[in-house]
Parts: sequence; structure tokens; C-alpha cells
Amino acid sequence: MRDNTNLIVVSAILPIHIKKENGKYQVHISPGGLVTALKQVLHKRKAIWIGWAGSEKITPKMKNLIYEEGKKEGFLLYPVSLTNKEVEDFFNGFSNSIIWPMFHTFQYYCRFEPEYWKAYREVNKKFARYLKSISTEEDLIWVHDYHFFLLPEYLEKLGLKRKTAFFLHIPFPNPELFFKIPWRVEILRGLLKYDLIGFHTFVDRKNFLDCIDGLVKDVNILSTDPITEIVYNGKKVKVGVFPISIDFQTYHSLAKKSRKEEFPFKDKIVILGVDRLDYTKGLIHKVKAYKRFLEKYPRFHKKTVLVQAIAPNIKKIPEYDQLKIELEHIISETNGILGTPDWTPIYYFPRRLPFEKLINYYRFSDVCWINSIKDGMNLVAKEYIASQVEDKGALILSEFTGAAAELRDFACLVNPYDIEGCADALYRVLSKDSEEKRYKMKKMREHIKHYDISWWGNTILETAFGKKIQDFPELKEDIPLHELLKSF
Repeated sequence: MRDNTNLIVVSAILPIHIKKENGKYQVHISPGGLVTALKQVLHKRKAIWIGWAGSEKITPKMKNLIYEEGKKEGFLLYPVSLTNKEVEDFFNGFSNSIIWPMFHTFQYYCRFEPEYWKAYREVNKKFARYLKSISTEEDLIWVHDYHFFLLPEYLEKLGLKRKTAFFLHIPFPNPELFFKIPWRVEILRGLLKYDLIGFHTFVDRKNFLDCIDGLVKDVNILSTDPITEIVYNGKKVKVGVFPISIDFQTYHSLAKKSRKEEFPFKDKIVILGVDRLDYTKGLIHKVKAYKRFLEKYPRFHKKTVLVQAIAPNIKKIPEYDQLKIELEHIISETNGILGTPDWTPIYYFPRRLPFEKLINYYRFSDVCWINSIKDGMNLVAKEYIASQVEDKGALILSEFTGAAAELRDFACLVNPYDIEGCADALYRVLSKDSEEKRYKMKKMREHIKHYDISWWGNTILETAFGKKIQDFPELKEDIPLHELLKSF
């Protein structure tokens, strides 16, 4: 039996990548926004993190490898097994073909298959049963993202009393969109079983409250700021706004060590794009706007380059394959029409940049351009700001990102649908007085430094449970492996 309170983190996928090399399994921590954020919050805390490990069958040897890899990062990883059918219908089905497109305003990509909803419920039940086997009443369960709207409902049905907090890392849609989901009421009732529900922005919280008001009976909203309290079926639920952030000091320190001689575009004005391959990122719109900028302002020919890195998407849905074809076509077309033998307007990297190279690009690029159609937060914006140690750069930011709510006074906000407007915005940014750019970047850096990842984690945990991350026990080096594995 454990003699202290543990923090249990729940996400759909563990932050690991398992692959077989030379007949042996290798486990590595995966990159990504959620993974990076939580790693920094949980570092060296004896937190338990549960999720699917990416494989149908997890052998004791693989559990050992997963444990050892998590221990390096400072937390304990517990894999939950899912069948291939559950992976297909829960992930590719309900999560990625209903919730993801609908919550990002792409409702025409939704496929409302009843089998998807059945799988979603079954996986939420499976995770609830797993939590029953590893948790106690003293433990605090912190659940992440849209895969687990129903989890506390199934914990309750198992007779478990657990303190729970939920954070949504994507936007929450307005009622006009949300009401189209056939299982809309069940989703909202499930969410109202949590003790705390967190969102990135006030707009997300308002959309959620509007949906509650329109669909759920016997709800009493007690207050609105800074934390909204809802009474539902005799239970008090807190609803807050907690914009996620980054480890400012890490990016700042690494950027200071980055060297200009390693930057490949020393004689060019560099516009940087760092995105995942996703229809939510406005990639086609960005290339069209950059092409229009070059057509409209020819004096920037041979002086500017758009460096666009595209990390592959792990979601296996056909829309991403089609997007990749369209994106590569329009990049090739733009380079073919406007490029010359000694100048390529767009440099396209169809892969995730190595971290050291990414930091180098963040520090020495003149502009970072984020053109999302819809984004929960977009941490690239904050990573770029933290890496601008000389306050020289500028940020072009879609007004439909969560980051825009924080940075709107100092970033150059754009509507990604407005091709002409985006082209003109890029021109204005490149033509601005350097002192004005320094002032705006300095103000953004001050904001990100104060509201960093530690602030985010501590604020959520303190609001939900009256605890900060430092209150949880540290991970010791002498945890017996057999004690961990017998709980799997």
C-alpha cells in the first residue's frame, strides 16, 4: 500500500514510441506538444501516467522497457492495452473522425458511425477499470483531452470516489457545431462528473457553458470569474481558463547557445513555419498568401525564403494523405513559377526538425508565421518567442489560435482565410521599424516568462485539488520493479 497521495495522469497515448530494431524492442519518449508540456510539469515527480502504448500486446519485457524509459524522464508509465478494433473505432473513428474535425470547425469531415460511439464508451470503461486497479481514494486523477469525456461517469458506476480534473487541449465548439453530434447530451453529462474542467480560452469556456445551458436540465451556474462554478445533480463543478504554456527558461537557455554560423540562410529574410500535417493548420492558405506577397511586392524577390517544416501526423485518416498531395503540389507550383536558378522561394521539410536545429531556426528566423484555421493554443508561437533572446523577431499569428487571446496586443494577427490580408500583413511586418519589433517581442517574452508551464500546471492543480506540483512526492531511484509490474 502507498502511504501518500499520488498524481495519476491519464492521456489516450503514452508519450512513447515502440519499435523493433535488430530483433529487439526499443522504447523512446515521443516528441509533441502535450508530451513536452507534461514532461516539464511532471519532471522528477512520482506521478503515474497511464495510456495506450501503441501496441495491442504488451509483454512483461516491454513493460520493463516502458518503465525504464519513463523513469529517465522522472515519472512512472503504465500501459493500457487496446485491441486493433478499439484502436480503429476509438482513435481513428470517434476521436479523430468526429471530435477532432467538429471541434476545429471542419464538420464536413465528420463520420457519425454508431460503432465509433460504442468503441468510445468501451475504451472509457476500460480506462476506468484500470484506474480502479491502481488508484486509491487519496489519489488525484488529472485527465487530458477529448478522448475521455465519459471517464468519471464510469468511475462513479464502479463505485469509486476519486478527485478528478479534466483539461481540454483543443478548442470547444459553439452550440451550432456541437449540437450536430448525435451523442451531445451524453458527452456533456459525462464532463459534468469531473470536479474541474479546464480550457485554454474564455471563448472555449463560454461555448461550453452555452452548450450546457442549451442541452442539460437542472444546471445552476453560480459565478463566472475567475472560476465558474456549476451545480449539477447536487455536485459542484469548477470550470476554469488555464492557457497552456512552455518551459520558457529551457528554450531561452538553449537559444542563447545556438550559433549563427550553423544557420543555413544567413543572407536571407527567413519566414519560418513549423507545423504538423493537419487541415487545421492553414498550410494551403499560408502558401497561397506567401505567393501573393511575392507577386504583390516583387522587391522581396531573392531576399526572402519561407522555410516550412511539416511533422507527419500519426492519425491514420485519408484527409491527411490528400492534404499532403495538395500542399506539395502548391509548393512545387510556387517555386516553379516564381523561383529562379539562384533562388528557391519555399524550402519544404516534410519531417520533424531535430530539436537543436529547431532552436537554431527559432532564434535566427526573422518571422514566425502561424496560420491555423483553428487551434487550441499552438505552442510553436510561445517556443519561438522564448527563443528570441535578442528580441529581433516578429510573430504573425492566426486570430483563431488560443495563443492569440494572450498575445493579440503584440503579435501581428491575421485571418488565415484572407489571402490578400495575410500577404499585406507579411509586408507590414517586414517593413516595420526594428525598435517597434523589439518592443513587441520584449513584451511577449515577458508574458511567456511569467505565465510558463509551471504556472499552468500549478494553477490547475491548485484550483482542482489545493495542491501544487511540488506537493507530490519525488520519484526515488529505488522503486522495486516488481511492485510496479504487479499492478499492470
